[in-house]
Amino acid sequence: MKIIILILILSFSLAKSQTVLFKEDFEDNLFDSRGWYDAPKGTITNSEHNIGSNYCFECKFKQNGKTCSAGTPGRHLFAESNEVYLSYYVKYSSNWQGSNKPYHPHEFHFVTNADDKYIGPSITHLTLYIEQNEGRPLLALQDSKNVDTNCILQNNDKFIGCNGDFNKYQFSENRSVASCNGLIGGLDRRDCFYYGSGYYYSSRAWAADSIYFREQTGKYYKSDWHHVEAYFKMNNITNGKGIPDGQIRYWYDSELLISYDNILFRTAQFPDMKFNQFLIAPYIGDGSPIEQTMWIDDLTVATSRLSTDVLEENINGLILSPNPAGDFIEINVGARHAVPLPEQLEIFNIFGEKESTSVNFVDTSASGGHLRIDISNLAPGVYFIKIGDKFEKFVKW
Repeated sequence: MKIIILILILSFSLAKSQTVLFKEDFEDNLFDSRGWYDAPKGTITNSEHNIGSNYCFECKFKQNGKTCSAGTPGRHLFAESNEVYLSYYVKYSSNWQGSNKPYHPHEFHFVTNADDKYIGPSITHLTLYIEQNEGRPLLALQDSKNVDTNCILQNNDKFIGCNGDFNKYQFSENRSVASCNGLIGGLDRRDCFYYGSGYYYSSRAWAADSIYFREQTGKYYKSDWHHVEAYFKMNNITNGKGIPDGQIRYWYDSELLISYDNILFRTAQFPDMKFNQFLIAPYIGDGSPIEQTMWIDDLTVATSRLSTDVLEENINGLILSPNPAGDFIEINVGARHAVPLPEQLEIFNIFGEKESTSVNFVDTSASGGHLRIDISNLAPGVYFIKIGDKFEKFVKW
């Protein structure tokens, strides 16, 4: 058994390399010395911090306040990239309410080289949003500067121009990829309204299927530290046209909550658009309903998630994710495969030794779908899952 597993180790490709663009540990507030700009400031506190650190960034909203009362680290430029990955730890005060609206607070943004380094993130050629609204994780984009005002679908489903028919209007590549100018590719929700000064706010968003920052103590308690990761990959431009093949991902404590592979971020109007700027910008547009606080620690911006191959392992028709993993692994077996029974599944370490710790099967589906495995009792390292005569490799961190 050991010999077989060691041979398999040699047959796997090496883990995908991760180019770190910058890191911020929030151990002091000398933000400008680490590349932050546009009035970098903010509160660093040791009353709260992630495990292994001594300080973190504190954003306190005063009642009716719209932004962090003591400011934020601001903006950070990085090397232009077609893909970006964000990792950070976050905690909210026990009385956290957010905005009490289905929008806001905004929290983090990526902006591109299509705009200047001081662009306001709400009206750009492309801004990405990573946040949680009313406890529900959310990814979004807006590209209001690209809107073709000759054909617009508003939030009330009424059209401006184009005789109320997207299909017959001859859109060029000089158009928004968000909701005002059509709905190409994956979509969860949309927003299009007149912003003022000749601009329409045009956005689209994707939310998790449940609330993950919760009032009750337990696994999803909002006032515990949680690890959030997000990933975005630009779509391709082929034959002078934007192809909806961009990618988005959102992980919460290593659980993959949002995943799409058919996103349109850019058209051929901006074929060289790349991500190059990151903002920490917590914002409640209507004012905070109460005094409340969020804490952020151990932030990393990179080109990709440190992972094997791509974002998921897909071997012999079985999809194993996330990888690297935290407390859980999911096996997506699809409708054409029978879900493996517990006695058909074994976990080995890199020495070929079977792990004696029990594996807790949290969720099974006899009609296909996925199998969720609790691996919280495993030490960090490289492991193999054996299903019948098939082996799947994963990394526990």
